[in-house]
Amino acid sequence: MIIRPQQKLKDKLFYNNLTLIVVIFSIICFVTSMLLQSTYYYNKSVNYLNEGQIFGPIKVQNKPIICKVIANFEGENTSSYLSGEVLDENKDTLYEFGKDLWHESGYDSDGYWSESDRKMTAYLTFKDKGTYYIQFNTDENNMYNISVTFQLVKNSYVAHSKAGTLALLLAMIVFHLLNASWINEKMSIIDDKLADMSED
Repeated sequence: MIIRPQQKLKDKLFYNNLTLIVVIFSIICFVTSMLLQSTYYYNKSVNYLNEGQIFGPIKVQNKPIICKVIANFEGENTSSYLSGEVLDENKDTLYEFGKDLWHESGYDSDGYWSESDRKMTAYLTFKDKGTYYIQFNTDENNMYNISVTFQLVKNSYVAHSKAGTLALLLAMIVFHLLNASWINEKMSIIDDKLADMSED
């Protein structure tokens, strides 16, 4: 069987164009995933938490539920480790999550300075059918400095993210197989330039 160079070139262009379409598809999936991730059907904000405060119930029936928890720390020159616990219907702990939130400020030779890490964002996925609760505590008993927002997110963003990741991996593999010689040539040029720069 004779493979003509022109036909081989056409096939390569076809598969490269097909790879480009797959990359565009993966980008659309990622963008859609980010949009869905910020779309919610339930939203509740609490400005000041109480120590040991419990939120819920979160009832899971046939479909998984994703709960987005956003905590903001308003303290000045202090810190607090915010600890969250996911509880089952009997209020027993299933697992924990948390983050150290803090703020520091002062003056030095350069003037006023301020550093902080005030925000925690956690995505909690409830897959199994049942009733769940979320409880919060801190190590410094200063919950009054912390506000929390609960959002139930549309979980279809996970499927879009997975589809985009798989499509991108497939496109990278196909592109490498089709253009291995070109990639090796470009890498050799880069290596030569880096070697020349190191010698200088």
